[in-house]
Amino acid sequence: MTHSSVHWLDAWLWRQGISHQVIRPLLRNVVLLSVFFLLGGALSWFLTDWFFWFGAGVGIMALTLWSLSRFFLRRGLGNYSSALLWVVLLRWLGRLIALSVILYVALVVCRAPVSAILGGLTAGTVTALVSFVLAMRKKSCSLP
Repeated sequence: MTHSSVHWLDAWLWRQGISHQVIRPLLRNVVLLSVFFLLGGALSWFLTDWFFWFGAGVGIMALTLWSLSRFFLRRGLGNYSSALLWVVLLRWLGRLIALSVILYVALVVCRAPVSAILGGLTAGTVTALVSFVLAMRKKSCSLP
């Protein structure tokens, strides 16, 4: 997929405050993977729900990465203090509680396959890491 075909997503991320040239492609790729599996899973729901729940796992990882990115890009990456550490820990605890509720509903109430959720979380993490490495390589190659 070329950069021009996902320009609208890059522009939307930019408007949401994700302006870092390495973080934006990372989030874009994880969001696209999530949308791909959620739509594909919704279309193939009558055969199996595994792909939908895989996309939900990727989506959970995308939301986590997005919220962390927005927080740190808004705050700035310098001048850390112990007060900032407490804010980060409280925000992370809130995300952890929300994630716990979402996973409980998915696994217990909706009876989602554990392998699909876990696979989606893993795929989201690997996609983020690979995207980060590729963006850093591109960034370092473009420097004079």
